[in-house]
Amino acid sequence: MKKLIISTIAALLSVCAAAQAESYDLVVYGGTSSGVIAAYTAAREGLSVALVERTAHVGGLTTSGIGNVDIGWATTVGGYTAEFLRTVGAHYGTPHKMQIALECKIAEQVFNDMLSQTGVKVIYGTRLLEKDGVRTEDGRIVSISLENGLVLSAPVFIDSSYEGDLMAQAGVSYTVGRESREQYGESSAGVSEYKLLRAYTPDELAAVRKIAAKYPLDVIFEERVTPGSADHKSQAYVYRLTVTDNPDNQVPFYKPEGYDPERYFNVLFRIQRRGARRFGQILTLYKLPNSKYDLNHMDLVNAAWNYPEGSYAQREALDLYHRRYQEGFLYFLGHDPRVPEELRNDVLRYGYAKDEYVDNDNWPYQLYIREGRRMQGDFVMTQHDAWENPTKEDAVAIGSYFLDCHIVSSIVTKRGMHLEEGNFDYTPYKPYELPYRIITPRKAECSNLLVPVCMSASHVICASLRMEPVYMMLGQAAGDAALLAIKAGAAVQDIDTAELQKMLKAQKQIIHFKIPLGMYLTPEMFDGIVIDDSELGLEEGFWSHSTSQGPFMKYDYRFAPVNPKGGIEAVFPVKVPAKGRYEVQIMYSASGNRVTAADVTVVDKKGSHPCSVDMTKSPRIEGSWHSLGVYNFDPKKGGKVVFTNKGESGVVVVDAVRFIKK
Repeated sequence: MKKLIISTIAALLSVCAAAQAESYDLVVYGGTSSGVIAAYTAAREGLSVALVERTAHVGGLTTSGIGNVDIGWATTVGGYTAEFLRTVGAHYGTPHKMQIALECKIAEQVFNDMLSQTGVKVIYGTRLLEKDGVRTEDGRIVSISLENGLVLSAPVFIDSSYEGDLMAQAGVSYTVGRESREQYGESSAGVSEYKLLRAYTPDELAAVRKIAAKYPLDVIFEERVTPGSADHKSQAYVYRLTVTDNPDNQVPFYKPEGYDPERYFNVLFRIQRRGARRFGQILTLYKLPNSKYDLNHMDLVNAAWNYPEGSYAQREALDLYHRRYQEGFLYFLGHDPRVPEELRNDVLRYGYAKDEYVDNDNWPYQLYIREGRRMQGDFVMTQHDAWENPTKEDAVAIGSYFLDCHIVSSIVTKRGMHLEEGNFDYTPYKPYELPYRIITPRKAECSNLLVPVCMSASHVICASLRMEPVYMMLGQAAGDAALLAIKAGAAVQDIDTAELQKMLKAQKQIIHFKIPLGMYLTPEMFDGIVIDDSELGLEEGFWSHSTSQGPFMKYDYRFAPVNPKGGIEAVFPVKVPAKGRYEVQIMYSASGNRVTAADVTVVDKKGSHPCSVDMTKSPRIEGSWHSLGVYNFDPKKGGKVVFTNKGESGVVVVDAVRFIKK
């Protein structure tokens, strides 16, 4: 009798399991922006597609906080990514414009329409079984098992998640953290040079230790390690919040559960150091439509280190850890009596946007995983493939964003030195081609998987590649590649890349890009001593980066809106080899939105010399330089050229300064 019962139960379970099995031409795991575009692309070509998303919303960070789309050179963005951005633009009455300042709820509507129009089956609110979620045979994924009981099979799979769990469970090689400088010969690789944030007194250090005991990821006690060495650490994560200054669409910054004002001791230090009296002097507010802002730079350094390899429960705990920190950060700025009253009042003009993330207490659904697992394919892209070797035979898209790596490590030593390291000071790159090879695993490991997010690339170049438009463009390439692999009955590594490029071009994807002559200038092109803005270490949040108006020196230029009071400076030190008379020239790219009387001061051994520059007019010297006059410098006495943002209207540009011996 017992055997009969057992066999009956087994048969019933078998029937239930069979009922939950579904087969598609393509299964896309991860409803990120990349996953949406991959699914949309393949479905447009006639494939049956299932898109699996662990939350109740598709779009990833594009619909979960990043309203200010990090696009790089807009002229390098094409295909369905450009179609998506133009469709968003149409919502705002500009159908021919790629809308890169958007409301996340509108982006989600557009993504949902794209999926609905092409018949993509979206499976919400589930994810891979944490163990044994992927079944493979002979180096191919046969099926994946989800927590909701579904088993999905397909001839090709795409892992478009930020976490790379499908890739990892399929047995594909990957890495986490930073390579050493020696591994690929990358100058920015590994642990970077430490910067002293502050030195604590014994009493302050005792207080910091108490905070560290209560919030172990806020403050980590470690000693320095050798710059250039490898480690397991990832750059800081954050929630990109949508806030508004419209009181009719506002939820006030509230006190979170377990709020502790002492947790924000370094926020007070930042306020004091910057003399901050405005919200935008502490955090970055990117303006969006309808009185909304994309709020950035509440990074919780160190808390990202264990996320990529963490269990589901550990990741959820880290999600909450970040959320409580950021909720408290905003409440602290608006209510703590130690914060200057003027700053508190300005912060309290804002609140969470009431019409965003309405089913999640107006909080974004997705933590900004700036970097996690990175696949190790037969070809690993490095910084050399962007600068020295920018063209690729199997190019499928273009990257153009600068190297944007946030702080990786913030530590306190036994002696009370608070040190930070890991950022690249926003070193940008020229546009470069992205090869198909970076989204394919090693064939022996998995021959039917494509990975357009956790791609095969080094930590350094991922600082540029990690932008949502790149993920979308690679998602399009993955969707087309899946079709070609299915039609040819081939491994994804063996498809005809020329045919793939033909398809992408027909879909208006940009795979080759010619840089305008004279766009990027270098110091070697000019006589004299040239100092670029990239050498100054200007604080982020004050001076923004741009490459929209050339030419410019090296990688980009900085700019800031002017106001009658000013408030920020960019100081170029005088670096002359011998005392004497030198002509001082400045470089800027002219445009109609520039300030007509830029406030620039030259300080030499005789004193300060104010200058006024009309930046709406093009420089006349060699087409790039404007003279401020001849001054007397002595290297022993120093000197400087100071730009401020004082003015009536427009923006002031800071690019380069040149000293020519007379």
